[in-house]
Formats: sequence, C-alpha cells, structure tokens
Amino acid sequence: MPRATAEPPVLGTREGRGRIEPAWQPRPRRGGPRAQLAWLLLMVKLFCLQNVNWLLSAGFHAALTLCIAGVALQHHRNSAGVGLEGGLFEGTGEEGFENVLGADGQAGGGGTPFESTLEPIDTAPQSSGLNSLNELIKMSGGGTVGGDGGEGGGSGGGSGGGHGSGIGLGAGFFGSKGAGKSFVYVVDCSGSMYGHRFDRAKTELVRSINKLKPEQKFYVYFFNDRTFPLFDPKPAPGMLPAIRGNVERASRWIRSRQPESTTNPNLALKQAMEMKPEVIFLLTDGELDDAAEVRQMILRNNKSNVVIHTIAFENEEASATLEAIAKENNGTFRFVK
Repeated sequence: MPRATAEPPVLGTREGRGRIEPAWQPRPRRGGPRAQLAWLLLMVKLFCLQNVNWLLSAGFHAALTLCIAGVALQHHRNSAGVGLEGGLFEGTGEEGFENVLGADGQAGGGGTPFESTLEPIDTAPQSSGLNSLNELIKMSGGGTVGGDGGEGGGSGGGSGGGHGSGIGLGAGFFGSKGAGKSFVYVVDCSGSMYGHRFDRAKTELVRSINKLKPEQKFYVYFFNDRTFPLFDPKPAPGMLPAIRGNVERASRWIRSRQPESTTNPNLALKQAMEMKPEVIFLLTDGELDDAAEVRQMILRNNKSNVVIHTIAFENEEASATLEAIAKENNGTFRFVK
C-alpha cells in the first residue's frame, strides 16, 4: 500500500472546474472628492430612512412658523399708518374753552398748572399727512383734524357750513371769565377778609394763575388801606409771563399774605391800569371806603379801555358799586356766596 505524502499548498492560486483563480484580496478604496460626496449622500440617505417621523415633524413645524410670521408681517404693514406717523390725532378744537373754563368744567382759570417748560415738538414730518387727511375729511363733510371748529350739517336735505373760531386764550376768577393775554388781579386783604374767607380767595387766585398759559402775563395787587404789589416788599417791576418759575414764586407769595385794616383799592387800581393789561379782576368783600371817588378815579385813568370784571365776595354790601364799575368798564359783575 503506497504511503501518502503531504504536499505544501500552493499560495496565491486555487483550482476550480478547470480554471485557476487568484486568492481573495481586499479591494483598495477610491479616494478623492467624488468618493467623499458619494459617502456623504449615503449617510444622509441612511439618516433620513431611520428618522422619517422626526423629519416630517420638523418640516411641519417650520411651515407653521413661516405662516405665522407672514400673517404678523401683513398685519404690521396694514396698521403702519395709524398713530403719530400716520397723522391721526383726536383733536376737538376746544382748547380755548378749556383755558377759560378750566379742565374740570368749573368756573376759573384755564390751561394746565405749571405748564410752561414743555419742549417744542417738531411736527414737520406729519404736516403733509395731516393736510392730505384734512382734505379727505372735508370732502366727506367732516371737520379738520386740527379741531378748527368743523363743518355743520343741516337736516331734511339742506346743509350748513362754517368754521368755529373758539374763545382763545383767557383766564377765569371765581366764575368771571376774561379773554386776552394779560391779566391783573386786585384782591381785598382788609380785616373783614380774615380766616376762611381769605384762605378761599387765595386758593382761587393761585388756581387761576396756575392755569394761565406761558404766553400769557399776570400781576397781583393786594389792598387794604395800603397797596401790596406782587413780591412786596421787593415788587416785580411789571407783568410777568406765566412760566413755571414765576407762577410758583407768585403762589408762595400769595399764600404768605395776611388780611388787616380797611378797604381802599384806589392806588392798586390806578397802578393796575397803568400796566395796560387787557383784563382786571377786582374782588372785595365789603363796601369801598370812598366808592364815588374810586369810580371817578377809574374813569379818569382807564385810557386804554381795560376791561374790569368785579366780584362781590361773600357779602353783597358793595354790589351796587361793583356792578356800576363793571358796567362803566365793559366788564361783568358777579356775586360769590
């Protein structure tokens, strides 16, 4: 029996069905950008296949966010013309009435207390828009944005028109109202005014000057048997603009005054008329010491036709004299209880 012998295998070749094939060897990897791009696309594809639900949810939320942003942007564009830039204001055209009657609708001065240091507002950018809006409103039969009084309308097919001029600048004192830009208050501080009566008069006086506009001017005289001009014993030389500093200082001085002695307004009225204001307010709670002389003095010295409004304060004793003074000087008489 022949002995089998082992032969070493032949490396690198193998036999199979009549042909010889080389042994398996690892295929070398391709390099370069194209191979890297192909590998990246493969990874993306695998990621998408494994995360389909997550990708659908992210896409839905992104689309919803874009829709909301578009709606908000459209709403902002539609509302961009409203407000200051659009030139829409709620003017009533009744500022003159407020200045005379007061913001609360009661008798007294007008305006806003201590309204004097407001910085000017540049309205030039809105002027063209306001003009255009005014024209559109006029064409539709309405008033203008600036509150110029508006246009009236008739009934039954007829129509009316016109612009209201308003009262303009003015001042009020215990219900007496005067139009103008310059005012002098002549107020009784005799002994009969002592106590609550004088406190009430001072409070209304402070209220009246605090409601004046900065472009208006004022002055104050207290009188008994003597005359006490504004800021006595160092009187102001003339009427003062109603700016904040002047009004505050005048208010402190008014509150510091005390009543005494008798009732003689002659010198105070004479000096007040020499200032040539547009309006004088005269207040007293009793008959004047020499009523006839006071009336004659006013007739001699009122060369500027100053309007004099008179107030009988909590006492009707001087009503006849005060009513005559008001009538002779184009003013009004008022009794305050």
